[in-house]
Amino acid sequence: MTKAPGLPDGPMRSLYAATLVLAVGRGGWYSCLAVFATRSLGLTSAQFGVCLTAAGVVALVAGGFIGFAADRIGPRRTLIGLVLVQGVASVAYAVARQPWAFALVSCFALTAERTVPAVRIALVAGLTSGETRLRRLSSLRVAGSGGTAVGAALGAGVLYLDREPAYVALLGLYGVAAVASAATLRGVPSVPGLTEEAAGRRALVVRDRPFLLITLLSGVLALNWGMLGSGVPLWIAARTGAPVWTIGLIMVLNTVAIVLFQGRASRGSATVAGAARAAAWCSVPLALSCVLFAATHHRSGPAAVALLLAATVVHAVGELLFVASSWGLAVGLTPQEAHGE
Repeated sequence: MTKAPGLPDGPMRSLYAATLVLAVGRGGWYSCLAVFATRSLGLTSAQFGVCLTAAGVVALVAGGFIGFAADRIGPRRTLIGLVLVQGVASVAYAVARQPWAFALVSCFALTAERTVPAVRIALVAGLTSGETRLRRLSSLRVAGSGGTAVGAALGAGVLYLDREPAYVALLGLYGVAAVASAATLRGVPSVPGLTEEAAGRRALVVRDRPFLLITLLSGVLALNWGMLGSGVPLWIAARTGAPVWTIGLIMVLNTVAIVLFQGRASRGSATVAGAARAAAWCSVPLALSCVLFAATHHRSGPAAVALLLAATVVHAVGELLFVASSWGLAVGLTPQEAHGE
């Protein structure tokens, strides 16, 4: 029997399964986060935005330190710890009734969430080599997106019910998924950290100015995730007449597009030059999707839903190119001993 192209085998299967399980919980929760925060917790849209912005800044600063540590203690151990932090933070959202509490929980949640992909890349880099790395990263992205699609479908049902107990149950599911994912990661071989001599060196990333510039530019493009995960749900709930369950439908459509096309979108990004081209082109559909989302202002009914779905498809094209480019640049420009950093 011929194995499907890009399907992980051996030790990678545990990483594949752990990614899938965690994505189910995360996909369900993040399709409901904005609505839960504003309707059940009572935060205003402005408070929600400020809290997530502050948490994003904390995650940006902390990510470098966590990556630096991952290169020394090993990416697998670091990844397990970060996944467990996600699980604890998800449950803590249920009792974060004040803006300061929501911001505090979000700092832990977003730091873990945003750092996991980089540490996962470091783990894959230690388990694979050459062009196999990009294929494995692509298959992991597909696994995660498949799980997110399942979770988003559950989230759509919760949004349809729009009741606090349903949201809390979804938080519990996320916590259970995180624990199960962490347990599954124990089946992944450990990638050794740096030697004592190498571990004593200073951080490389702060001295690599071209890499810092690329990271900064990628950070701007990475805002597309925050826009789709938080901005668009708030926009739909407050500025359009589309039904709130459309949020879940958008998440499902986005993740299905990733499952179907991420492998193809990554083929031209195996080299640094190809990844750079993909990074340049991804900005076009991402910008166009912003225009289309904005065009739904005060629209309602089937016309609003259709326009939102069209914007989601265009956004997905940009996201596919962006993710492919970020992998190619990360793997191609990072020294072997500094993938986590």
